[in-house]
Amino acid sequence: MLAWVETWQKRRKVRQDAREFARILREQPEFLAAAKLSPPPEPKVKSKQQAVPSYLRSAKPNTDSPLPRADRALANLDLTTYRSGANTRIIVRDFAASSPDMSASVFAYIRTAITDSYVAVARNLDGSFNAEGTALAQAMLARFDVLQDYSDGFSGINSMRSNSEMLGKELMFYGACSGELVLGKDRLPRTIQPISVTEVDFYPDKSGKFLAPKQRKSGLLIDLDIPTFFYTSLDQDLLEPYATSPLEPAIQPVLTATEFMNDLRRVVKRVVQPRMTMRIDEGKMREFCAPDVLQDQEKLTAHMNSIISQMESKINGLAPEDALVFFDTVSVDLLNNGNITLNKEWEVLTAIMDSKLATGVKALPSILGHGSGSQNIASTETMLFMKSATGAVQLKLNELYSRMLTLAVRLFGIDVTVDFKYAPIDLRPEAELEAFKQMKQERVLAQLSLGFISNDEASLQLTGKLAPLGMEDLSGTGFHQKSSAAPGNPYSNTSTGPGGGALNQGLKPGTPKQPKGPPLQQVK
Repeated sequence: MLAWVETWQKRRKVRQDAREFARILREQPEFLAAAKLSPPPEPKVKSKQQAVPSYLRSAKPNTDSPLPRADRALANLDLTTYRSGANTRIIVRDFAASSPDMSASVFAYIRTAITDSYVAVARNLDGSFNAEGTALAQAMLARFDVLQDYSDGFSGINSMRSNSEMLGKELMFYGACSGELVLGKDRLPRTIQPISVTEVDFYPDKSGKFLAPKQRKSGLLIDLDIPTFFYTSLDQDLLEPYATSPLEPAIQPVLTATEFMNDLRRVVKRVVQPRMTMRIDEGKMREFCAPDVLQDQEKLTAHMNSIISQMESKINGLAPEDALVFFDTVSVDLLNNGNITLNKEWEVLTAIMDSKLATGVKALPSILGHGSGSQNIASTETMLFMKSATGAVQLKLNELYSRMLTLAVRLFGIDVTVDFKYAPIDLRPEAELEAFKQMKQERVLAQLSLGFISNDEASLQLTGKLAPLGMEDLSGTGFHQKSSAAPGNPYSNTSTGPGGGALNQGLKPGTPKQPKGPPLQQVK
């Protein structure tokens, strides 16, 4: 009992000391200033673009010669020849363009992760909302997206979505992506230029403890140790300076599947497809031969080969509707594999290869079209793939753009950080999301009414834009009352069914699906 009392007294003393320290911070701001982090240094940037676009083969290209157009000629190419590529990165890139499963995985990741909207929010260094920085970030995004510099003619500046597609491919092909925030002559942001990480080499910097990137371009090294160059990697190995592709484990399964398909194609032509055979009665054929031919073995062999060649040419040139007329010296049969079948063996082999492929390309069978399970399994696989696409592509793009926009806004003298976010992945049609949007609106308006967020923050969450100018400040006014027309089951009257589909049926939590309305009044 005595020990418990001593422990309680010590804890009480700690709480009293904490309250006293908080009172001192409020009354003496100099103590609070001592607890603040030092401001970040001002970036020292260079005017004009430093890196060379990766599609150029030279740092100083010939403006009179067109750029080469690559063609893999897949119609007449044996895909197994890609195994002799110069390095693993080239092999992954070639197979991602030629293998149906690997290509489908990359395509699904990019299409799923890059949603149709995004929002950028600027915050002060203490985490509070900054309206001026947010307005500037959104204005720059609009300029990057659709408003190019018309004085340059066709400048080739890509939209944010096009940049995201290229950077998303880099993440899947090589496990990393990079780009430069291009500045104009006035040292203000102009556009975003993606750079292929295959051209970026890392060197130890002068301190020997950090990395200094340089771009290789036709024998030249371009220094990218500048604040406007950004690089991010996926699942980086701490023992290696370079990232690796998440698709590398799929190389061997893709080769196995390609070899199997090549063998299967030959087997189908030779064994499975029925073929016509012709049998020549040699005795009757000799009866119609001239005596001099029968006496000379060489002439007889040449005569027999001529007859066989003529019959082969005739049979091989027949159309399906053509009739075949012949003498009784020839018999025609249809050759097939009889009752012998290998469909079970092929099904087992195909299932093994499909499972290895799905594992290697980091996509579940339902995404690649290999799924054969129930609706519950397909729904669960779809949800898991959405999580993978979010973590592997979307969050990495958000990270890269957030860092770029932070520097872009700080160049205007606003001391903030910018948080860029793509809209969460949602596979439901837009019409089915109305009930969920209504629930979100109720929550956001309640937070605004209680003063937890400002007008601009609420408007960003609901519309993706800042609040209109001159709008009355509603933060903390208590204006919002719980709606009596609270939404019912958001899954009803949708294609997902009354319970929200198989996935929602299996993972349905016990928490309420809607905000509670006002209590019902009893009728007297």
